Amino acid sequence: MSTTLTRTVPPQPMVDLVNPLVRGVLRSPLHGALDSALLILHVTGRRSGRRFDIPVGYIELDGAHLVVTQHTWRANLRGGAEVEVTIRGARVAMHAEVDEDPVSVAAAFDRVVERFGWRAAGRMLGLTDHAGRRPTPAELEAAVREFDLALVTLTPPR
Repeated sequence: MSTTLTRTVPPQPMVDLVNPLVRGVLRSPLHGALDSALLILHVTGRRSGRRFDIPVGYIELDGAHLVVTQHTWRANLRGGAEVEVTIRGARVAMHAEVDEDPVSVAAAFDRVVERFGWRAAGRMLGLTDHAGRRPTPAELEAAVREFDLALVTLTPPR
């Protein structure tokens, strides 16, 4: 099923170039310039044991921090994982759950749209609707499937 939605993310080479700077700013006293929409997710590879410090955009909703991703690092969070995040200049422990089910991810996207309105939610989710209207739940699900999107939910540790 084709959708009127497109995914707008910066090209990966640009992300790779800018991420070290973003990580530095988010860890510094200047973090306030960026961290209303960004945090650093500190993840350990399940097989490699390698540490990853990943700057990601997040959405605050219902007491949780939601991260939309299409990247494969999310496999390290399957089944839940204890992680740390650097947010608002502080490194804190969090519990991460990854949701890769297109139906429930789309339902979460619809809650974001309901809460923030389509214009703001589209920016937060990295989606653009070329039909000039709020997308339907079915269109959101089609976009989740087409762009292989997952939702990482970060909450205080259990």
